[in-house]
Amino acid sequence: MNNILDELVSDYKPGTLDETKSALREIAQSIVLVGLSKGDFFKKASFYGGTALRFFYGLDRFSEDLDFTLKRPDPSFSLQPYFPFVEKAAASYGIHMSIERKAKVIGSPVESAFGKLKTYETFLALGVPSSWSNRLHRDEKIKVRFEVDKKPALGFNEESKWLPRPEFAPISVLDAPSLFAGKLHAVLSRKYKMTVKGRDYYDFLFFIGKGISPNLEYLRNKLVDSDAIGKNDAFGLPTLKRMLHERFAAVDFKAAVKDASRFVESPQKFGVWSREMFDSLAEQIK
Repeated sequence: MNNILDELVSDYKPGTLDETKSALREIAQSIVLVGLSKGDFFKKASFYGGTALRFFYGLDRFSEDLDFTLKRPDPSFSLQPYFPFVEKAAASYGIHMSIERKAKVIGSPVESAFGKLKTYETFLALGVPSSWSNRLHRDEKIKVRFEVDKKPALGFNEESKWLPRPEFAPISVLDAPSLFAGKLHAVLSRKYKMTVKGRDYYDFLFFIGKGISPNLEYLRNKLVDSDAIGKNDAFGLPTLKRMLHERFAAVDFKAAVKDASRFVESPQKFGVWSREMFDSLAEQIK
């Protein structure tokens, strides 16, 4: 039995197979952060997105990916030199994690990679009940995607935070106003292939509930980069609120709740989402 890994998983108090998988995925995310930190990745990049919000600002939902932005544009930047640091960090916790670079989309400034660990082997190392491990396909893998924007919009602010588990590691993270700006950009600009990403709207409510004001300079730069507004267009709170009202008018909020509930431990907390509710809350942004 892997005592260190078992202790990390036990802290989540998982009661089901799926809950154990979720705990392992989040532990794997933390280990990737530890490895990147030991490779001095955060001298060049900062952590942002839903997982950053969960790990460092108290968001109460699980998140799938690790998102990073370079501190300044660098088209030649590569994630590859950091892979050995991540693999070594995983090995120190008794986990065999293989890192695989994802084929880059032509013209995209984003570089992606996957950290993969074999679910069945890891369950055996944990000594979980055979009634759980026997339900797994022997080739099933837990994947952690991490990606970095090599040509980021600028104007964000960062903070130095300490990752508390599985070990203390210094991490550069966007501050809360900049994270809110990034989330507002996702709400306004994300293109939905199949269904609405309710996670964006759940996170929107998190920021509103905390009374956080967005970094408007950073949001404007991101909107310009994605061609949501023109480079010379005026932008401020009135424009932001108008854009949000227009977006909310097109959202299927029942579908949004269905998506977001997959990442929240207590889905009953959602209540009834509606356009009127989000319109009213958008007016509270300062």
